[in-house]
Amino acid sequence: MHQIAPVPNLNGSPADVLAEQMMEVCHALEAAVGAMCQWQPHGRDYQIGGDYQADRTEFLRRLGLVEALAKQYEQEAISMVQYYDQKVGA
Repeated sequence: MHQIAPVPNLNGSPADVLAEQMMEVCHALEAAVGAMCQWQPHGRDYQIGGDYQADRTEFLRRLGLVEALAKQYEQEAISMVQYYDQKVGA
């Protein structure tokens, strides 16, 4: 996944604001993971038909995507703060 890495500057958004916004996205995605885990394919709902294994596999694939996005946004927020700290400290 390509990292989104805006470069803070005097005419742009402050690094702490960008990092905070990235963390808000991360938290929203983590909430989505929680909601997804509350609803997931369960064998009891497939007693008279459907393809439980295929649906479970697809659910886990989707869950993994959302978890990966949350981690990516968190890492990008950390990188933003570290980048800014290095530039200010230089």
